[in-house]
Amino acid sequence: MTILDRILAELGESRGPIRSSELAANVGVSESALAGMVTVLVEKGRLAGSYRAPIEDLAACSRVACGMSCVGLDECPFIVDMPETYSLVIQSVHP
Repeated sequence: MTILDRILAELGESRGPIRSSELAANVGVSESALAGMVTVLVEKGRLAGSYRAPIEDLAACSRVACGMSCVGLDECPFIVDMPETYSLVIQSVHP
């Protein structure tokens, strides 16, 4: 079983979302190595990456919280950058 197969097996056995740090520890690789392997799995169509909309599409600045001292969307402390998510692609088997 290759390391990529082990990653897919871990994801298939998980009962919900799993942190990259936990997944990396479970398969015995660093998080940076895991990131590269996830990219390979996405390119092979085995994992589907999440769509991340540009921050301008997600944020609605009211300028109420910061008033005239608004620092802009790039540095706003009230906007949270959500982590990237991936989902396992289930391959159907046709006879």
